[in-house]
Amino acid sequence: MATPNDKRVAAGVRAYRARGFDCLCGNMRMASRALTQLYDAYLAPCGLSSGQLPVLWSVIAAEPLSLGEIADWLVMDKTTVSRNVAALAAMGLVELKPGPDARVKLATSTGKGRKAFAAAMPRWKAAQASVEKKIGRGTFAQAVVGARKLARKVQGNAAD
Repeated sequence: MATPNDKRVAAGVRAYRARGFDCLCGNMRMASRALTQLYDAYLAPCGLSSGQLPVLWSVIAAEPLSLGEIADWLVMDKTTVSRNVAALAAMGLVELKPGPDARVKLATSTGKGRKAFAAAMPRWKAAQASVEKKIGRGTFAQAVVGARKLARKVQGNAAD
């Protein structure tokens, strides 16, 4: 026999089914998890994750960078950046140096980090190609530009 609580839960499930899949955040997170799994599988032989690669990439692109600058650039929270930088430092791919202020740490790449990045690039390109093949070139290009614009606009920074 169904209890009043069972009926309430069932009503909540029906409401979610009716509206939950319209949730932009939920759908973006679902897409993000699917992409993370795919990119992680491609990058695994290099010893890098899809979360670590953009951090290493940003350091190499504009070093030295503070952890705050990396967080701002990648729209990540500073704790996540710190964890990724610590993992990259433990692997010998980046170094942390004191910044102009004692509270600021600056990340720079190492020779080993630049080699790891170079080794990861063909695998990253293969992951990109895999996604493009699955969803089509036009949809892929629109998704990349659209996701970047969405992130910047929601963040309050219309500049790209």
